[in-house]
Amino acid sequence: MSPKKKNTRKPRGRRPDPAAPTTPATDPARPAARTPVVLEEPRRWPVAVWSLLTIAWLGGSALFFLLYLAEGFAMLNAEEVTDAARRTTAWYLVWLLVFALLVPLGGAAAAAALRRKVAAVMFTLALLLSGAVLFSLASPADMAAAIGGALG
Repeated sequence: MSPKKKNTRKPRGRRPDPAAPTTPATDPARPAARTPVVLEEPRRWPVAVWSLLTIAWLGGSALFFLLYLAEGFAMLNAEEVTDAARRTTAWYLVWLLVFALLVPLGGAAAAAALRRKVAAVMFTLALLLSGAVLFSLASPADMAAAIGGALG
């Protein structure tokens, strides 16, 4: 086998500019000053707030819906319905409305104020879902009349 031939052509560099200074722009012994860039960590507290609001929405709605149903069935089976039972049922309904409607509304408003579009859309969808489920069971006027009649 023949030995590998050396490349005898040298690459041509840039032609020196006669007007350019012959000394380098920076001192080669001293490196260029570098300032470190501090990268901000992403804020994690909005995720915690959205998680807590979601847990409050789901957990509170389910809890007070079950309590409302249990108290309603207890009133159906009772011989005489007392004012205390009516007040208790009305308060369960109030808390159900708070957790089912006001928590997603507050989450959507907070997300919109913080310019978190995805969270705002999700909480708006949660509000619409809760409203559709609640108001398919009874109209808002019926719920207001039930609360007003028991607490008023």
